[in-house]
Amino acid sequence: MPKSRSLYRSFAPLRHRDYRLFFISYLISMLGDGVWLVALPWVAMELGGDSSELAMVVGAEAVGLISCVLVGGALADRFPRRRVIGWSFVASFAVLAVLTVVHVIGDLMVWQLVGAAFVLGASAAISGPASDAFTPDLVPEESLHSANALESTVRSLTTRMVGPALGGVLISLLDSMSVIVLNAVSFGVAAVCVALIRPGVSAGSVSEEEAESAEPVPYRQALRYLFGERWLWVLIVWSGVVLLLQSGPRQVLLPFLISDRLGGDARDYGLFIAVTGVAAVVASVVLGARKLPKNYARWMLLAWTAGAAPLAVMVFVPSFWLLLPMAVMYGCFSTVGNVYWSTLIQTVPSAVRGRVISIDWLGSLALVPLSAVIAGVGSGGAFVVTLFVLGGTLPVLMTLATLRWVDLSALRPPGEVVEKSEEPAPEALESPVAARPAS
Repeated sequence: MPKSRSLYRSFAPLRHRDYRLFFISYLISMLGDGVWLVALPWVAMELGGDSSELAMVVGAEAVGLISCVLVGGALADRFPRRRVIGWSFVASFAVLAVLTVVHVIGDLMVWQLVGAAFVLGASAAISGPASDAFTPDLVPEESLHSANALESTVRSLTTRMVGPALGGVLISLLDSMSVIVLNAVSFGVAAVCVALIRPGVSAGSVSEEEAESAEPVPYRQALRYLFGERWLWVLIVWSGVVLLLQSGPRQVLLPFLISDRLGGDARDYGLFIAVTGVAAVVASVVLGARKLPKNYARWMLLAWTAGAAPLAVMVFVPSFWLLLPMAVMYGCFSTVGNVYWSTLIQTVPSAVRGRVISIDWLGSLALVPLSAVIAGVGSGGAFVVTLFVLGGTLPVLMTLATLRWVDLSALRPPGEVVEKSEEPAPEALESPVAARPAS
């Protein structure tokens, strides 16, 4: 493929005004989130908080996310998504601005930080599904895959690499509150960018008048659609179970594996995370330059499996350096699967897209903490080995069962043109199994 053509495909979504504004807001807000990851625990510690109070702060944000994510999906289907995203950014800006003012006055306490963390979590739960559901409204179908690859690149760079590094530098040079101010500014600028979007102006956009005039689909019909599409609920369950199997070993047990068994330290663990992030960025860039394969749903599942399987052998490696190729595999293949999944789930009909995406989010958000709890229950060698082995082998078995039970080859890439069938499907909500008919 010529280099110029690859670059054109990678950046094709940015030709559309609405998506450019959305992309800028996404970039800025993700950078703020990456900075916030570093600032939050430091602010709590500077206020004299101990480990239990720090856990309350982090837990409050998680509770806000989990408790409000289904509400976010419902709002994204009921109201114009631009407004839902914009007002959630305004709420985040407001709570961070209040924190800054209270700190300047000198009365900031840990319980106020707990409340702010809850609001920020709730705001992210509302804006997240709305943002994912909004992308197909801003770009033509043939550019949807490239848009998701761009967003994946930004997410990996800002939340895994640039954001935390910038937060650490600012805290060391200034103080942790300066990072909170920066995060507030990022949400304010992002809100302005979203406010400037005028859906319906760019090709592929859906006007807000069309969205508001559409008859709202009841939640029961959204659930009926979800469970009526076997591929959809099976893949949501698959990804949720794999997160349950993998998150705890990777987030809780892997640092101990590197330290206690392989003689590593924090720098080695940081190197592992950095290698994973670099692999994710490279994979996103390559994906954006390539055309979406015809059987992309099957490739998505195989990529997810390839990223998950190395966990089974991590616990047996004799040297830290042998973990790095596995970090590359995880970062690369999990990103390929995630980008393809974003494109696939965005083919869900617009009337229920926000709620379906929020259900997918809920599975991820709820099962990750549970996985961490399971991993923290036991510290025995046999228990750790069992978790690592099961975490790597069960996804392979689940994939074999899924490929046998679900016909993923019937899911066509967005925008693919096929011959019009003589008898249109009677369902009120169209399935992505049936591609757009030729005009």
